[in-house]
Amino acid sequence: MPAAPPIPVAEAQRRIVERIEPLDAERVPITRARDRVLAAAVVSKLDLPPWDNSAMDGYAVRAGEVHPGGPHPVVLDLPAGARSGQSLPPDGVARIMTGAPMPIGADAVIPVEQSTGPAGSGAFAEPGEEVCFEVRPEPGANVRRRGEDVSQGSIVLESGIVCRGSEIAMAASAGHASVDVVRRPEVAIVSTGDELVEVEAAGTADRIVNGNAYGLATKIEQAGGVARPLPIVPDEPDATNEAISDALTSDAVVTIGGVSVGGRDYVRDALVANGVEIVFWRVALRPGGPFAFGVAGGRSVFALPGNPVSALVTFDLFVRPALRKMSGHERCFPRHLRARLAEPISTRSDKTYYLRCRLEPNGSNEWSASITGPQGSGVLSSLVAADGMLIVPEGVDNLPAGAMVDFVPIDDRIAWQKAVA
Repeated sequence: MPAAPPIPVAEAQRRIVERIEPLDAERVPITRARDRVLAAAVVSKLDLPPWDNSAMDGYAVRAGEVHPGGPHPVVLDLPAGARSGQSLPPDGVARIMTGAPMPIGADAVIPVEQSTGPAGSGAFAEPGEEVCFEVRPEPGANVRRRGEDVSQGSIVLESGIVCRGSEIAMAASAGHASVDVVRRPEVAIVSTGDELVEVEAAGTADRIVNGNAYGLATKIEQAGGVARPLPIVPDEPDATNEAISDALTSDAVVTIGGVSVGGRDYVRDALVANGVEIVFWRVALRPGGPFAFGVAGGRSVFALPGNPVSALVTFDLFVRPALRKMSGHERCFPRHLRARLAEPISTRSDKTYYLRCRLEPNGSNEWSASITGPQGSGVLSSLVAADGMLIVPEGVDNLPAGAMVDFVPIDDRIAWQKAVA
């Protein structure tokens, strides 16, 4: 394959997402809908609230019959869950709890705090006792009307919404035990390399654990996909061809290693042999330049470098956005933060650098960014220590301490573990 010049990171991301389409829909119980994207609008089967009910603990009354300071007999007791349709006799009041159905005839609720009963101010009177009120309420005071939140037959959740706690609560409240969501993409993982072993064989002489596959499987699940790790593939053409053929039965394929220019790098040839159109190969990026993207019959293929940091970084930059789009998300890329460099940085200007760094509040309502250590593509420990990636764009070769830079978080650890003063 002729070697085209490496393309910029943003161009690579654009070419990927423009070739991706959301997957088809499936119906799932709402207990399994968390973080899934709705493939169809949810229409309420019910009025919410389903009946007029009290918004306060207090007394249901006819507003026109209330005489401030005068005694009123308590004739009904209506706890939450009480039978609806009970009638309030003339001149009587009902002790009522929040959420309980309003009795027929009542049009307002007086909070218990604005009452005085036999047990004193703000204490409930029992049925058969009398209670006095401080004020006469307006009709409708502290009453939730039937359907005032949601009316039966109305759309409560639009297609394309991500199901989080509030959306799932709404679907359930509207009478839906299941919803239609975009299907999660199955992603085959093809790890290549004679030097690799599974973690159970850690410590084998002259071999290294295939940690990339475990890390990427986790990232696939976090991105909304379903990981399908395949057995380790030796550096041999026929075995690589067979593995790619098997992997292409999934919605997407992630290969690890064998995509550069080494004498035993067979992944690109195997992709072409299996009908994969290589959209591009090589990105002006460090770490992770020897990255390729291709498509075949509606399936997407991402060929990642074998070095651990390169594999994880290119996944975040290129694969995760694609999986989010397959899963129906409109927002495919994470929001960048801004940070101030705590130290000078020197890079080459011919590519974009993603440097592992940690963030700390600097006392000026800003983030301060510090490099986590050696930035070699095999130094996984500096990625573990990082909050995310500091971005040095193409065309920049030196940044002084104090310069403002873009920063992309690895995950949400920033929000949970750190805070700007």
